Amino acid sequence: MLGTLTGMHRNGMNDTEYHECLEPGAAERERPMFRDQVRALLPSSAQLLARRVRDLLRTELRAGTLGTGRLPSEAELMTRYRATRDVVRAALELLRADGLIERRRGVGTVAIREHYVVSGTLPPEGHSLEEHLALGRISPRLLHWAWEPASRVIAAHLGGVAIGADCLCIEYVLLLDDRPLAVFTNYLRDTEAARVDQNTFRDDFYSLLHSGGVAAAGCDVGVQAARADECAAGLLHVLPGEPVLLVEQTIRDEAGTAIDYALGTCRGEIQLALGRIPRLDMTGALSGRNTQAPELFSASRRNEGSQ
Repeated sequence: MLGTLTGMHRNGMNDTEYHECLEPGAAERERPMFRDQVRALLPSSAQLLARRVRDLLRTELRAGTLGTGRLPSEAELMTRYRATRDVVRAALELLRADGLIERRRGVGTVAIREHYVVSGTLPPEGHSLEEHLALGRISPRLLHWAWEPASRVIAAHLGGVAIGADCLCIEYVLLLDDRPLAVFTNYLRDTEAARVDQNTFRDDFYSLLHSGGVAAAGCDVGVQAARADECAAGLLHVLPGEPVLLVEQTIRDEAGTAIDYALGTCRGEIQLALGRIPRLDMTGALSGRNTQAPELFSASRRNEGSQ
């Protein structure tokens, strides 16, 4: 439970001691200007509490637990989070700055931006992405479909593909009820690409694979925060510079061989839910400079898509 903090933190540090523990490292201390700029940006305890309240409210908005989308009154929020009115107002202002809420005369504070929780796992076998997500009508707007020679990075991400070998490049905008949610570029291995037909690409990429008898048994997913460039902004109907989510995905067959490599940009309203991730055995990854160690920095969901 959150409590009101006024100068003292839960661990007993006052603001001066707290700021000292957040001092820049040795390299940064050699740059006085950088050090002073960082010091000026360090938040107060009240700002940290406002941020935590903001994050919890954003979670409720995303989950739809607020019913109609109308937020509780300031007094209710003060009681719920055991925070002062100033902290609650600061948290609401952060939500307003993020474009998530607005205050309407005679109504109160309401949510104005939708959120979408999207599973990072593959749809179960025999089910479409539309059925898997249960958000609305899913369809693609095809931008590009052509055979291309695999570059070094594409060949490195596909099993048994040499540099310069043919692969099928499929680029499309993923639509939810005709509203763009993401833009993806897929590089499909030639063995599987020869079995799919552009005319059957009417639902989603996984359904396209299924229509060609291509089994997708699992995938690896990596995500990174970014800002929309002008091209992505135009395709996703957002403003340049707005937050977006960059997605990197490798689809694998039942043998664990990579058959498709995809790079995507998703609107900022999307939360990618990866579900249960098991504890990793670090022993093999850390011994002998194991080359697989970098995979630990992505959210790996290999061979779990059909579960």
